[in-house]
Amino acid sequence: MERDVDLQERAGTLDAGIRQYRAELRAAVRGLWSGAIDEFDCWQMFEVAIRRSFTKAYNDGAAEAGVNPIELTGNERAERMSRTAGEMRFIDGFINAIIVGSKERGGKLSPLFNRIELWVARYKEMYNLGLSTSKDDPKYRWVYNPEKEHCTDCERLAGQVRRLSTWKAHDLRPQSPRLACMRSARGVTVCGCRFESTDEPCTRGPLPRVQ
Repeated sequence: MERDVDLQERAGTLDAGIRQYRAELRAAVRGLWSGAIDEFDCWQMFEVAIRRSFTKAYNDGAAEAGVNPIELTGNERAERMSRTAGEMRFIDGFINAIIVGSKERGGKLSPLFNRIELWVARYKEMYNLGLSTSKDDPKYRWVYNPEKEHCTDCERLAGQVRRLSTWKAHDLRPQSPRLACMRSARGVTVCGCRFESTDEPCTRGPLPRVQ
């Protein structure tokens, strides 16, 4: 039951984001089509809507996978920015279409609103991108076995929560030959640590130094 409620809340978040994005784009289109705003104002309205909505969609998708915006990797943030910048390249073409089909020239608003739906569809695409990327890079907590003797490296790392990509970037994992307990055992697997999947926030600050 709790899982069903959670899914409903997330679906509601996605639907609300889509509705707001659609409303913002429609306001820009209607304004230029009717002559209430000029091209510059329309472009700015599109830019603000795209930046806000693409960021929100990606972050909300990541949040569904248990990753908060502050926990996004540099590559993820760069991908989000790249997709946002790529979308804005289409603004000029749409503005030209609005001018050609403006109210003053006898154009109808409905074909332009229909075209907006192609833009709105990419909101969900961004949401799913944030979701899938974050699922491919989950968070793990370092856990050691208190019943086994552990080294200073394992003791420092115990309780640390990081994205998998961060652990890999530092070449750290339980039973790693980098750990003091494994080095002293000369290859024998004595480390009792393990990775535990978690939705807890990532640990702030740099990883403890392994000797």
